[in-house]
Amino acid sequence: MTENGNLPDWINVKADDVEIGCDRTVDVSLEIHNVQKGKRKFEISITSNFSERDEMIEWSLTLNTGRIEEFSLSPQTGEPLEAEVEIEGGRSKDVSISIKTPKGGYKGDSVVFTLEIRSEDGIHSFRKSFKITLVPVIIALKTMVGKEIQVARDLSLKSERDYEERGGSSRGIINEVLSIMSPREVKGYIFVEAMHPDRVGYLAKGIRGYKGEVKGDISIKEIEHYLTPKPAVSGIELGALVELVDGPFKGERAKVMSIDAAKEEVTVQLVESMVPIPVTVKAEAIRMLEKI
Repeated sequence: MTENGNLPDWINVKADDVEIGCDRTVDVSLEIHNVQKGKRKFEISITSNFSERDEMIEWSLTLNTGRIEEFSLSPQTGEPLEAEVEIEGGRSKDVSISIKTPKGGYKGDSVVFTLEIRSEDGIHSFRKSFKITLVPVIIALKTMVGKEIQVARDLSLKSERDYEERGGSSRGIINEVLSIMSPREVKGYIFVEAMHPDRVGYLAKGIRGYKGEVKGDISIKEIEHYLTPKPAVSGIELGALVELVDGPFKGERAKVMSIDAAKEEVTVQLVESMVPIPVTVKAEAIRMLEKI
């Protein structure tokens, strides 16, 4: 029997350890090739070993051997799932397995699945184990442009009230919103880390400026560059044309005369003033109009 090593020529399995969020699907593909001339039967067995905080939480599994079967899985399931396929000599059979993670799982909950395939004549056998572990995910929420911070703040307050109303840490309950990020460079979206992403959309309903949830999870690699703030003066060039967006000269256009990166300040000269007036402002108080 082969375990997780190089695959023999009669079988091809794509099943790896994975960390994934709640209410998500893990697909496993299996191809069995009958290398002999005569028709043969192959037995498929799937066992599951749970490590869960709440043993009543159920996962689901769909097995497609040409006939679709659906199963609910939990630590109480006990017996392995079994199926049988018959394959003509020299032909192959595709089998698919879809595992749906629970909506209400906890961080670190995991299941080790062991897949065994045996030919009925005892000539061929194969065994492979893979682990699925539940982790928080990052999702993107759509907002009205300019309302990103407001939506983030209101969602945080609403999730905190929800957490307290459900009993808080005294009952082992977690806050449905683990963290929120609203990068200044991203307009119309905020990023939310959550264990139960379906609850985030529920909590966000009714928040002013919220426009819906973006389908799919966000990889941390896609947004990690936002975690290191850029200097406020980044992208500002000497001689560039800018608009003042804050302060007593708000709305005035000006030309950048000097940049103080250490203080994150910019000295500009108002272009429509009768007398050239140098004004020093914070870099956040200007908006680039035209680079030189």
